Amino acid sequence: MRMHSLCKKVKIIMFKLVANKFDQQTNVYFGWFVLTGVGLVQLVSNASGSLNLSIFIVPMSEELGFSRTLFSGAISAGSVLAALFSVPIGFLFDLKKTRQVLVISVILMAAATYSMSLVNEWILLYVLVSITRMLFTTPMMVGGSVIVSKWFMLKRGRANGILYAFHSIGMIVFPVFGALFIVSFGWRDSWIYLSYIVILAVLPVLFFVYEDPKELEIAGHYKVDKGNSNMDFSLKEALNTKALWIISFGTGILYLFHSGINSHQAAFLQERGISLGLSSLVISINAISTGLGSVFWGYICDKFSIRNAFSSVFVCSLIALILLIYTNEINMAILSAVFFGAAMGGMLTVPAVGYATFFGTNSLGKIRGFTNPLSTAGAASGVMISGIFHDIYGSYVNAFWLFFIISILMLIVSMFLNKPSIKNQNNS
Repeated sequence: MRMHSLCKKVKIIMFKLVANKFDQQTNVYFGWFVLTGVGLVQLVSNASGSLNLSIFIVPMSEELGFSRTLFSGAISAGSVLAALFSVPIGFLFDLKKTRQVLVISVILMAAATYSMSLVNEWILLYVLVSITRMLFTTPMMVGGSVIVSKWFMLKRGRANGILYAFHSIGMIVFPVFGALFIVSFGWRDSWIYLSYIVILAVLPVLFFVYEDPKELEIAGHYKVDKGNSNMDFSLKEALNTKALWIISFGTGILYLFHSGINSHQAAFLQERGISLGLSSLVISINAISTGLGSVFWGYICDKFSIRNAFSSVFVCSLIALILLIYTNEINMAILSAVFFGAAMGGMLTVPAVGYATFFGTNSLGKIRGFTNPLSTAGAASGVMISGIFHDIYGSYVNAFWLFFIISILMLIVSMFLNKPSIKNQNNS
């Protein structure tokens, strides 16, 4: 016990020295360096992202004889595994173990990405995709947002928007490099080279990421919006609010159409006569739009209500779906990618800001861990629906129409989202 306490004190002293050094040299709030560290983790998490996996569906399916449903099942299995681990990982976040979780996640992600080059049978595909999707969904994506929400209060929306902009950069880097490596070296070597990119994110986490600014006594952290200073809900209290269920179910619906499209986007575009090279261009535009959209939605969250921001994300998704359904040439595909990317930026940023703004940060890890299975359920369902519909009907269009109808229903529900009051908290 004494040894653990001593190690913690040494770690705090070490990070204080690092933070003070950077403050003296740059005159920049240390939280921005923390954001960069966790942002790079989100960037490399895209090794198992839907867009990157979509690049590999065609070459791997052609060589190994995998159907779209089989490939979709591997992605869905990863979402199920993520749901099982969400709650315990969420508890680790609130126990201030996020940094350790992120380091281990990056190492495992690199190892699993490398091992994808060895796939010959469906069972290994399922094991590796399940592991990488689990790491992508909860530790790497949610963990970074929990830390950023603790370091930023007045500019929480913009900080989370920038965080997810790192994610969108990864959405560009991995599909583009993946496609280039596939064309030049084949899909097996492509996985190996991508694993080298992943492992680079370990050092920034070790040097910059610390999860509790209060312990470091960092200047700037206590510039808090007084209206939000007492809004810390426990998990039990949050579960008794309407807002939590609207955000969590709504986010699950957004992930439903996100994964249902992203995981099959390259294959869909190629079926519409758009080449692999142009498909990767469309995916890159999708990713750029996601990054710009993340920053935009973060700004919107800081200036307007979460309800208006959340409802607007569904409007954007509906436009993207209609454009995609009627895509037959590259210009329409690009326009669809712009709106789809913007909707994805909102899907990533708005709920993350909403949870922290509505319920505080004391139990944010538990709350995010408890609600994240709804997001993973949406992701698992979406990719399976698209894969099954394609194998039955020979087209993805019917699946996309289903996503459109569901999104309309959730848009109506999102209009009832309101911030929980102190009275709700005390009566819980």
